[in-house]
Amino acid sequence: MQARYPILLVSAFVATFVLSKVLLSVAGRSNVAIKPELLGTQAKKQGTPVIGGIAFCLGTLLVTLLDPALMQEGVVFPLLGLLLFALIGLLDDRMKIRSNNGDGLSSLLKLALQISGSLVLLMLLDSQGLLDTRLDIGSFTLELGTAYYAFSCMYLLYFVNAVNITDGLDALAAGSAMPLLVLLLLLARRSGIIASPALIGSLLAFLVFNRKPAKYFMGDCGSHALGAYIAVSALVMGCEAVLFFASGLFLVELATSLIQIISIRRFGRKVFTIAPLHHAYELKGVAEGRIVSFFTLTSWAFALCSLLISR
Repeated sequence: MQARYPILLVSAFVATFVLSKVLLSVAGRSNVAIKPELLGTQAKKQGTPVIGGIAFCLGTLLVTLLDPALMQEGVVFPLLGLLLFALIGLLDDRMKIRSNNGDGLSSLLKLALQISGSLVLLMLLDSQGLLDTRLDIGSFTLELGTAYYAFSCMYLLYFVNAVNITDGLDALAAGSAMPLLVLLLLLARRSGIIASPALIGSLLAFLVFNRKPAKYFMGDCGSHALGAYIAVSALVMGCEAVLFFASGLFLVELATSLIQIISIRRFGRKVFTIAPLHHAYELKGVAEGRIVSFFTLTSWAFALCSLLISR
């Protein structure tokens, strides 16, 4: 199977590249909401179409579904997670485009859909006997019992929202997610589970169009799909702790946003000039390209450390 990785990767790259060209040829300007504080640095991004997530999700699905040899649990269920959460994110993107102020789903409705999607995926995994209530943390194993199901739901929600929060600069979310996808592929190879590099190939094609200046954005469709794919892959492979540690960059990004929200609502003041963290650097005058490069390298460092300490 590993011998076919280059073919799958290149096929997904080509499929996503062609789909991107087609979608860009028919896409109009989008009602992208830009924070007033960021208009000085991101005003030129107004109107950029939000179709990148559609492109790399369709490219990944197309290549995977056309290969019967890939119909294995390590591929099928992460792909189901990608598809389900892509649809949730797409609904939010469509509502943002149709609204006058760029608002999409309300926070509560989006959370409700995310929880519902997580429960559907977990029930499918459980019905196939793919959920192990033991959590491996290095050389230590923790038996969670029924609490594992609440944990796995929170795990899914964490990755979906962390990737979503990180998606704020050209190539940032995709570039930072790439190390985690490579790590999953390496862990699958080590454990003998069949996995696919199709999403990696699709993301590489996506980055051709999303690098600064971005011709399109991934939107919630793409960020939700990416987060769900990573989380479901980790759950199926039983490497939850390893992937959580590898997601250190995403954890910091999500934490800064949560801290900011809690501080504003509870104490009426900001902890950061703006959240998440990448925008704080942006307001300090750090060039967007430098932020993306540093954050992406940081994500690679977390992934490498995770691989080295994993069993």
